[in-house]
Amino acid sequence: MPEIHLFIDGPCQALYPFHLVEGPEGIRHGAFSQRERWDRVAQQLDAQGWTAPIHANGRWIPDEHTASIVMRISEGSELQHGNVQLAFMSGEADSAKTPLQVNEEPQMLHHANDLFTGLEAQLAKDIEGLHSLWNLRAFQVQPPTHVFGPSDRILVSDDAVVRAATLDTTSGAIVIGPGARVEQGSHIEGPVVIQAGAVVRTGAHIRGATVIGPHCKVGGEISNVNFQGWANKAHGGFLGNSVIGRWCNLGAGTESSNLKNTYGNVKQWSEPEQIQVDSGLQFCGVLMGDHCKCGIGTTLNTGTIMGPASVVFDAGFPPKHLPPFSWFDAKQGTTESNDLDKMLSTAELVMARRGMTISEQARANLSALHAKRHN
Repeated sequence: MPEIHLFIDGPCQALYPFHLVEGPEGIRHGAFSQRERWDRVAQQLDAQGWTAPIHANGRWIPDEHTASIVMRISEGSELQHGNVQLAFMSGEADSAKTPLQVNEEPQMLHHANDLFTGLEAQLAKDIEGLHSLWNLRAFQVQPPTHVFGPSDRILVSDDAVVRAATLDTTSGAIVIGPGARVEQGSHIEGPVVIQAGAVVRTGAHIRGATVIGPHCKVGGEISNVNFQGWANKAHGGFLGNSVIGRWCNLGAGTESSNLKNTYGNVKQWSEPEQIQVDSGLQFCGVLMGDHCKCGIGTTLNTGTIMGPASVVFDAGFPPKHLPPFSWFDAKQGTTESNDLDKMLSTAELVMARRGMTISEQARANLSALHAKRHN
């Protein structure tokens, strides 16, 4: 099977902070990560006898036509759409290449906000692909679980568990993956995809479009949130119009504002411009990078962005932008640097509980982010 390596181009900075630890391949948009999507492309290329490894733009969201587009590449050429480099053969990164223009407009990630603003449309495209992957079947409703709307919009894996919940499919489908569990007293309004091994805790209220990433535990009130995976928001508190990175933990009562009291557009930190800019969004919560932690009762303002490995504790609002490895004492209003060795040690403990280890690439990227903070 051909290897597909995902590269970062200049506009990838706007995906901050989600490409910093695992690269663009780890970013989950809709039901699938970029790596999972490109692995399917690799399978399609392999079926056509394609063996050459390629480099593809990590912001490019492949679809059923991507493999045939990739196969237009020849030695010494590269695929482009306008001025955007899409793909080239491996081993030719530093050589001059003949551009081959792709007329079909590719679907691209342009900003980290796309991961929640574009979630409803992406989930609608992805649900069909989950049918065979997860061996989905129509949910057989048994009291005291109750369904509002068409019951055939609820699709579950054979070993998914739903206990005494209310499910509303009026606005979209609800998909519950392998080993996922929906506990009693929870209420879910589609479109929602609950990934493998995820848990919706007792009393949770989830509104779509939302994706609960693999092995997440979620509770409280959630509206239009993209959980990338392996994160916990297991207790009460509101979270809306947000993206939560991998291996994050939100303490009990963590709240995020998603609407200004003026009802105006929310400002956010722009990593490319290094200033706060108008997001163009009226509803915008928090973008939380990988391995972040929030203490109990944390309050996050509209448009807050937390760089990877940041920690917030004690009462009070943190700044709307916390650079990677921030250690913020909200009561004192002071920011220090999170210790690299302690952070990595904690990450190892957290990941070991799920039978996983931190990759060497992630370790190197985290170390580089820590070093950059101290330059």
